[in-house]
Amino acid sequence: MFYITIKLLHIFSVFIYAGFLFTDNLILMRMQKTLTKEKYIEIREHFRLFTKVLVPKALIIAVLSGMVLFYYNFGSIGENGLENFQILLGIKATLGLWLGIRGVSQVFFGIQPFIFKSHRLPFILTIFIILLSQIMFSV
Repeated sequence: MFYITIKLLHIFSVFIYAGFLFTDNLILMRMQKTLTKEKYIEIREHFRLFTKVLVPKALIIAVLSGMVLFYYNFGSIGENGLENFQILLGIKATLGLWLGIRGVSQVFFGIQPFIFKSHRLPFILTIFIILLSQIMFSV
């Protein structure tokens, strides 16, 4: 029961974080082309006010629950080294942990990494992580 609870927490928290990135990259950024600068800034500010309460917490839950799932799923290393599943899980976990550290640093400590002037890279990495999560169970 514990594993299922953690897995559901992970899925829902990733859903919230990824939904935020999808909305920001596919909807809000496109609105910038059709709205006046003032209107776009107003809409972004409203969006920011609603998401800043939920999204950082969802990201933390996603990272923590992902660490627990990693522990349960990784298994032991065989005589022939890592299996394909373990390699993909390791890549997925590393990217997820990096996104989590980056997000916590930015939101809670005000550190603005020079790479992240938008949410485009986290968006791409999140899509890649989701794809890895589906592929790794079938290799």
